[in-house]
Amino acid sequence: PESNVRVVTIPDPRSPRGFYSKELCGGTHVERVGDIGVLKVVSEESVAAGVRRIEAVTGIGALEHYQQQAQTLRQLASQLNVGEDAVLSQVEKLSETVRQLEKDLEAQKRKGALGQIDELAAHVQLIKGIKVIAAEVQNADRQGLRQLVDSLRQKLGSGVVALGTPENGKVALIVGVTKDLTSKVHAGKLIGALAEKLGGKGGGRPDLAEAGGKDTAGLKTALQTVPSLIATWL
Repeated sequence: PESNVRVVTIPDPRSPRGFYSKELCGGTHVERVGDIGVLKVVSEESVAAGVRRIEAVTGIGALEHYQQQAQTLRQLASQLNVGEDAVLSQVEKLSETVRQLEKDLEAQKRKGALGQIDELAAHVQLIKGIKVIAAEVQNADRQGLRQLVDSLRQKLGSGVVALGTPENGKVALIVGVTKDLTSKVHAGKLIGALAEKLGGKGGGRPDLAEAGGKDTAGLKTALQTVPSLIATWL
């Protein structure tokens, strides 16, 4: 009953029901919408399937919100040393500069990784007649690691290459096997065994496989087991 539960109705003459919405009171204790004053939506999110939640501030709260945003804009303009109307364009320029610097950094990492080819090739091991390179590589991303594995396989002509690198607090592993050896050494099986030692999982083709792990401290030790793992399959 209206005397016990306040019902808020939004009329709509075009609706067959005569109203757009009729809700139990959600706290809108005003006589008219004009009493609310300015309404500023501050967030919108999903709370369930087909249900969205909108949060807003009104009246003095909305004014304070606008003032806070204006203060933030002034501070940004001051930090960027531009006028308030130029903040967006300046941020876009800085973002583009950051993206370019990140690309340059990745390129330098890959160049540095490829620069280790001769050093890594010098540490090749011979396991029952098969050339094996297993090493930890520093300052290389996953793409750089792939290129390094491919280059080392080409340099060896015939052999197995297993490389790993710390990557954002985790481990990236890549194993490459030349085509002539895939019937003896399966890259997917080898990478799986290594990843398991490092708290991860992985797999792939007989000639190329990738995996990730969590134990960065155990990377070097895990890679040292590569020769013995290969020996058991030969």
